Amino acid sequence: MTTEPTPIPGPAPRAFFFDVDGTLVSHRTKRVPPSTVDALRELRRRGCKVFVATGRSMPEFGYLPLDELAFDGYVLVGGQEARDAEGRVVFTDPIVGHDLEVLRGEFSARRRPILFYESDRLYLNLVNDHVRRVEGDVSTPVPPLGEPDGSPVLKAIVYQTDEEAADLMARLPGCKPTRWHAGAFDVVPVRGGKVAGIRALLERYGIAPEETMAFGDGENDAEMLSFARTGVAVAASDPAARAAADVVCGDIDEDGIARALEGFGLL
Repeated sequence: MTTEPTPIPGPAPRAFFFDVDGTLVSHRTKRVPPSTVDALRELRRRGCKVFVATGRSMPEFGYLPLDELAFDGYVLVGGQEARDAEGRVVFTDPIVGHDLEVLRGEFSARRRPILFYESDRLYLNLVNDHVRRVEGDVSTPVPPLGEPDGSPVLKAIVYQTDEEAADLMARLPGCKPTRWHAGAFDVVPVRGGKVAGIRALLERYGIAPEETMAFGDGENDAEMLSFARTGVAVAASDPAARAAADVVCGDIDEDGIARALEGFGLL
């Protein structure tokens, strides 16, 4: 791993995948740096495909500061759903069977805050100060309360530490946790994660994994950074993301993404 992006040998990447929180969007400024906006526009002008790869769902894009950007597709809900540029679902992989029943029972028991993600809605079983702090840290409104209605559940968020939720995860043999905050983590199928959604979009557009570059900062980005031909962790990334990346670039608020793309010889 290096901290100095250098020109990439061989053919340039055709597809770029960007995490949103802490990668495209700064939680300090609550926006995408102008240099990043310009860089992604230039990639698309040159014929590259630009995708987001996020734990967010499509409904959440309504309050994210991404209006200045256009994307060629979306890896959503931590990889459990993928959509094309027009927002059409091209891949989905919900939680099923025993694991879903356990999560629904825990959701109804309200022993701990749990957030369910469906394709077009998300809802909590309870709200407390811990939930408010976690969502505030990622510049997100507290999701509404709600109840399952039988629609597929793509992922759950548990607002606890690993130790506090160890009893729950022990009852979910078909799922794995992926942490994105010290006080909250995603629960997705063991086969899931951002790479599953990325594979679906690469197949949709006829692009090989060897033609990809990915940028991220969280533990839930580590598999994506390892999968891409070139994985880039932004400064102040989670240790798992840094370990999985080929390169660590500069800070988001110091034009790190644009400077990395320039260093790679892609702008």
